[in-house]
Amino acid sequence: MQRMFELASGHIPYVIERSARRRSIGLKIDATGLTIILPQRAPLAEAERVIRLKLNWIQAKLAEREVRPPAPAASLHWGAAVWWLGEQRSLQSALRGKLTDEALLLCAASEAHIPEALARFYQRAARPYFAERVAIWSERLNLHPTQLALSSARTRWGSCTSQGVVRLNWRLMQAPPSVIDYVVIHELAHLAEMNHSARFWAIVAAACPQWKTERAWLKQHGAALLTW
Repeated sequence: MQRMFELASGHIPYVIERSARRRSIGLKIDATGLTIILPQRAPLAEAERVIRLKLNWIQAKLAEREVRPPAPAASLHWGAAVWWLGEQRSLQSALRGKLTDEALLLCAASEAHIPEALARFYQRAARPYFAERVAIWSERLNLHPTQLALSSARTRWGSCTSQGVVRLNWRLMQAPPSVIDYVVIHELAHLAEMNHSARFWAIVAAACPQWKTERAWLKQHGAALLTW
């Protein structure tokens, strides 16, 4: 059961799990985020009570996950295949960054500098691409963010604050356009519903009927897109 804990500065998504074996409430923070484990008969309100009680610890642990250094990108080398809008391109050395039908040309001093150069390439492309998709879907949904920003989060594809700030992970430039649109729609829907209620998913489904397929793609490929 996925829920939201509302804060003055935004929200914390969390998942509730039930356990017949537990007598006390458990908290778990891993790559998927925050999980509250409730005893079988505990009321749902207990989850928010524990979050309020442990809020400083939870926020610190979640922040720690966001700034954790990326894993070594040993697989990124000249000739390696990388994703660009859902299609593979071969990494090739060049004097400036450029995209062709078969290759992603990158300017990097050595193979050790490829991850940094590749990140800059994706970020430059992400700003106008995301702005265009958000503008299109904002008009269709009549849901308009106050600001659009890039995110470098290591575990989340997007976020939306109660102030209307939408953040999209620049690594989404590796995903197919339909997947990016799903994430855009997902975050814009939070401007109407700051939760994952039935009303929220109804907004998403109306704009993106195949949202489960797009989400499944992210679950299958997401780790590979986030770890370099």
